[in-house]
Amino acid sequence: MTLRHAILVMGLALCGIAQAHHSTANFDQAKEQTISGTVSYFGFTNPHSYIDLDVAGAAGGAPEAFKVFTPGRVLLVRYDWKVGDLKAGDVVRITGHPDRKDPHFMYLLRIEFASGKVWERSKQIPE
Repeated sequence: MTLRHAILVMGLALCGIAQAHHSTANFDQAKEQTISGTVSYFGFTNPHSYIDLDVAGAAGGAPEAFKVFTPGRVLLVRYDWKVGDLKAGDVVRITGHPDRKDPHFMYLLRIEFASGKVWERSKQIPE
């Protein structure tokens, strides 16, 4: 095998690893879950963004921490998301696909703000 072939094979192998990293297979696409709470952190980053949300516990218990997985900053900007649109302290309602194993992790489908503004993962809905 020549050096050129070896580099090609390694490159193709790494593409498969990168694709697996971006998989959403761990989320149950057949189910939706809706939670309401207060944003504690919004990571507007690549390759993925994350929303950390404090959700009131059952029967008035301590708040439960949820993590919401979203597309990366590049895609969110294409969908009209802007820095500062979502920040710690915002009260929101989020609908998403729950993780198959972790009940406190989900994939964003829709977010509703206290102001009435609504975003879907792939588009913004006019107010």
